[in-house]
Amino acid sequence: MRIAFTGRNRRRLVFWLTGLVLATVLASLAADRARNWTLQTLQRSGTEVQLTRIGEIRSWLDSYDYLPFLLTQNRDVRALLLYPNQDMGVRVSRYLEQTSLVAGSTALFILDRSGRAVAYSRWRDQHDFYLRSHSSRNYFVDARQGNQGRRFGIDSDPQQPAFYLSAPIYDEQRFIGAAVVRLSLDLLQERLGAGLPWMLSSADGTVFAASEPDWLQQPVTALAPASRAYALDDGTRVEFWPSPQGGESMAQSVTLDDLGWTLTILQDTAVAQRNMRSAILAALGGCIAVALLLLFLRERRLKQRSQQQAQQTLASSEQQQRDIIDTAQVGLITVDERGRMRFLNGTALQQFGLSDAQALDQPLRRLLAPTAALDVLEAALGRLGTPGFAPLIGQEAVGVRGDGSEFPLLVSIRAMQGARRAKEASQYLVTVIDISRRKRLERALQEANETLEAKVEDRTREIKSMQQELLQAEKLAALGRMASAVVHELNQPLTAMRTYVAICRKMVQQPLLLNESLDEVDGLVGRMAVITSQLKTFAYRKPERTEVVSLLGAIEQALALFRGRFAEEKVQVDFSPDIPDDRVAGDGARLEQVLVNLIKNGCDAMQHSSPPRRLALRLSAQDGWLELQVADQGPGIAEEALGKLFEPFFTTKQIGSGLGLGLSIVRSIVQDLGGEIRAENPTAGGACFILRLPQYAHAMANAE
Repeated sequence: MRIAFTGRNRRRLVFWLTGLVLATVLASLAADRARNWTLQTLQRSGTEVQLTRIGEIRSWLDSYDYLPFLLTQNRDVRALLLYPNQDMGVRVSRYLEQTSLVAGSTALFILDRSGRAVAYSRWRDQHDFYLRSHSSRNYFVDARQGNQGRRFGIDSDPQQPAFYLSAPIYDEQRFIGAAVVRLSLDLLQERLGAGLPWMLSSADGTVFAASEPDWLQQPVTALAPASRAYALDDGTRVEFWPSPQGGESMAQSVTLDDLGWTLTILQDTAVAQRNMRSAILAALGGCIAVALLLLFLRERRLKQRSQQQAQQTLASSEQQQRDIIDTAQVGLITVDERGRMRFLNGTALQQFGLSDAQALDQPLRRLLAPTAALDVLEAALGRLGTPGFAPLIGQEAVGVRGDGSEFPLLVSIRAMQGARRAKEASQYLVTVIDISRRKRLERALQEANETLEAKVEDRTREIKSMQQELLQAEKLAALGRMASAVVHELNQPLTAMRTYVAICRKMVQQPLLLNESLDEVDGLVGRMAVITSQLKTFAYRKPERTEVVSLLGAIEQALALFRGRFAEEKVQVDFSPDIPDDRVAGDGARLEQVLVNLIKNGCDAMQHSSPPRRLALRLSAQDGWLELQVADQGPGIAEEALGKLFEPFFTTKQIGSGLGLGLSIVRSIVQDLGGEIRAENPTAGGACFILRLPQYAHAMANAE
């Protein structure tokens, strides 16, 4: 049977082939559009979930930020670091244990300046924690450098990820230790909960927290061995990971730069496949319906049907666009060159509490309250339709609702790209975002900061009050030591003088014996004068005049005064200076007094040492300063006495051996001469006093 291919049959064949091709293309386009629309919807919902989870992470970390500072202000913690002992350590550990239970943290611990733990909140069940050194851990290094640490790390025992917060502890300006808060990331995992599958990975790509336990401690590359990127119609790029159950999951990742963490949200794309299938079926069904309609209307209505189909497609597209605009989460308003509103989406109408009839053809200024920001908006609206117009992005303003109430908002104004008809006037898109919730959060944060500042000020006043009380107690203690020493020193000469006066009365007729007793009385009076002169020297510190003094000459004069004692007590003096300029500005007598006190203290310290005894004097010059070190081989200075050595009336000698003013007078003279003095215990043993004085030329230059 032959089929005659007439012109009409050929047209029908072409028509059906064309219809088949069109049906295939439409089905493909519909599937692609459905897939893209679905993926865009998933991407937006995933972004919202990401923002919510990032807020939860930030809130979780911020809720523990105060803990390290709270520990640094505890008086027992400072006392433990300054004077460590077992009882105080247990006391502080119990305080940390209670604080950790109240705050909900994993562990709290205090580190000394070397990085060793001195107190631990879990001291009852982890005794080996005190044996570990934290000196190389990054959170301790941050605290030692004076910074507040926020670090992620892996606990050595057990191997679990944790987040560490640390803060330095100071005594005045000296670093004495660090307070550390350890937060197990299990707490964060419980807080984030379930919902969409998620994971948190560190900078090296290892998962340390996730909604699925099997993902923990796995590298991200192992979980997504064959991931691929895909660009959506709106330009957004997403990644697809293979799913263990088959199919693919869409992965959205965002990196928290300050923490070095990456948050990844996974969403199943099966709904996109279902929408694709539905779109294909719908497209094929539409094509079949159109084909049946075309069969019914024949070729006469082909052109009419094509136009109708085009109009329907255009209307559907416009309706879809209107639906998208109306359901947008921000207010969208179009205005003309005069600033009058031509269109408002549903969100904008809801924000301002208006209807279309109340808003259309009204000036945009009607929706804004008169504030300082209104001038900027007025200037931007005044440039509409002019070459000088520039987009306005993110300008804060105050909106006015239909009922007269006001609310804060962000306004952006941009020119719309082109018009559908050449004769149509230019239009501008105004984006309105309600920021009432953000402003409420900012006010709450500001109130919290003000409350915290008030508490800090109250605590500072309390500390200053306690410091004043402590200073007053120290003054009273110094006066007590002075009174005790003066009474003891003067009581013995007075008693002896009474005895000698009584003897003199008995020996009036024996002049020789009487002269001896009077000489003894004179010596006792001289001793009392020395005591009172020390008090006078302590009271009046300033030298009467300043002149050029040879430090080497003063040292030699002081050593000459002790030659007899050196020979008697077998003291070897090691002094071999070699400096070009030994001149200082000061008073020669007072400078010799300083040197005599230091040499005498060195000899006194070696009285009970086995001979030969060695006293070393080292003189050097550097950067306009002369430095003299006087070192002995005695027992050294007790650690608790180093801080009080130069205080008035403080002495380590027995009562009757001095008032304790010698080193205090030495420090006063040195400070008057513009120098400084300190004491230390060398590693080789003994004690060493270090005296630094400015050279004469350096002192004169500073004076000018």
